[in-house]
Amino acid sequence: MAVSYTQTLSTDMIVSEIETLLDWRVTIMRQCFYPGAVQRAPDAHAPSALLMWCKREAERSAIDTKIADHLAAVHEDLCQSARGMLTFCAAGTAPTLELYDTFENRFESFITQIRRLQADVSDSVVAVDPITGLRTVAGMRNDIKREQDRFDRKGTSFSIASVEVDNLAELQGKYDRRGQDVIYANLAQLIARTVRSFDDAYYLGKGEYLIALKHVEFMDACKVMDRLREEIENTPILMPNGEKLRVSASFGIAEAMQRESADLSIENAKSARRMAKEEGGNRVKEFKERSALENFARDLKKNG
Repeated sequence: MAVSYTQTLSTDMIVSEIETLLDWRVTIMRQCFYPGAVQRAPDAHAPSALLMWCKREAERSAIDTKIADHLAAVHEDLCQSARGMLTFCAAGTAPTLELYDTFENRFESFITQIRRLQADVSDSVVAVDPITGLRTVAGMRNDIKREQDRFDRKGTSFSIASVEVDNLAELQGKYDRRGQDVIYANLAQLIARTVRSFDDAYYLGKGEYLIALKHVEFMDACKVMDRLREEIENTPILMPNGEKLRVSASFGIAEAMQRESADLSIENAKSARRMAKEEGGNRVKEFKERSALENFARDLKKNG
């Protein structure tokens, strides 16, 4: 059963935390771009009142510890980028565009996590799958739409990866529900271990996952997914009966396109994943637009 949030987190607390973060961000920027205008050097440690609240609630099992841990990881990424900016600018040099973009992206990622927390509290239920520990399909499209909006505004590219366990019918025929859950949970752990704190991973059910890889070039995203594919292939799963099971997974990956819908990127990734399975599975397939002739030839082959 999903863990219910306590109702002690008020909207006022969320708003206050975001306002404090915005003030902190302004101080960091003033120090980097106009060091003479700042009387005292700012603290690279981002405000963390909400983070402390989450930790306390997790300790008393009022919220899932994975939620608190994820918020802490995104917070640490933000602090790390702030430290990098301040250290680089200590001699009076303005930050590079790369440092600035990294800080801005991580700041937005942390604000996004806070707003998700607010939405989860409003719904009274954490949108986390109890078996895999990944986020569920509830809210997934809104999350990706938000990333698409940021891409449209700022040109911050991202990619969508669709993942599915190979030979599902065979596995479902061989193992009961408990055994299947062990398989799905193990793959989720490998996914969570591979993606960065500000990436998003979702469990869609029946051995299917979706990953949003942010602030990364498409070819680099493909390399990350190929490493994950190898990790899944080479990591045996200890089943309840003591068996060490090896499984594989098929991947489809699509690069988001500006001014297009978030749903299109998701469907493109799923289309590429279906092609990966058709070609034998255990591979990463990049989505590429097919011509009408290619579609016709594919349909002919499919229909025999």
